[in-house]
Amino acid sequence: MPRNFARHEQFLRIFALLEILSATRQPLDDQGLIAALRERLGLTRLSPRTLRRDCEFLTSCGYGVDHVPLSDGRKYGWILAKDGAQGRRIPAEPLTLLELVAFTVGRDLLKPFEGTILWTGIESLRHKIERDVPAAMRERLEAAKDVFHVRGFDPRYAARPRLISTLSGAITDCHEIEIEEDGVPGASRRLHPHRIVIEPPVVKLLAFPADGQAARTPVLIDIERIRKVTSLDTTFTRRDVRIDDVLV
Repeated sequence: MPRNFARHEQFLRIFALLEILSATRQPLDDQGLIAALRERLGLTRLSPRTLRRDCEFLTSCGYGVDHVPLSDGRKYGWILAKDGAQGRRIPAEPLTLLELVAFTVGRDLLKPFEGTILWTGIESLRHKIERDVPAAMRERLEAAKDVFHVRGFDPRYAARPRLISTLSGAITDCHEIEIEEDGVPGASRRLHPHRIVIEPPVVKLLAFPADGQAARTPVLIDIERIRKVTSLDTTFTRRDVRIDDVLV
């Protein structure tokens, strides 16, 4: 099975290469093309030798990929000849087994959000994907599930589906919120919410106190401690926050 995944990655790389070449009007040198592929696919490594093999493979499939001199006369670049594809249309990129497996793993990691707006979104996307997946591919996906296992997390927010919805809405619209927390009876505090921080299975709210000297220092609150949240009409100006620095 891992060998199949490697071949799917190769397919995605070659298809992306074909799309990049078909969209450019000027030849791209090795470094420019490698940079475009890395950005497109999130690759960490791609050598000029591998790039050359991929271009030669496209040539062998009938695509007119040419290696031509650049304007400086010293370097060469890759380009797809306009008439080299012989009028053929590049088909829409199909879903591959690797992409489906990656989606399935991601969905399993989101299990704690079952019953919330995030789970609604992931399930809607799942149905759209499965609607277009051939039966044979679904069988391969079931077999691939024996390769990866995500340790199950119980749904934590299904009983309070509006909690994350209210928090995300307040963050998007820069609305102040008022919260009441477990363990702090009869007290509430007003906050400027900035991020929902996900560290599976824990989810925290990153916020700044709405007023007072403490407003300079962000706070992290486990959202399971939030008993009640109300989005207020008062707005605030979002701050530039280096999230990773806060989480250290």
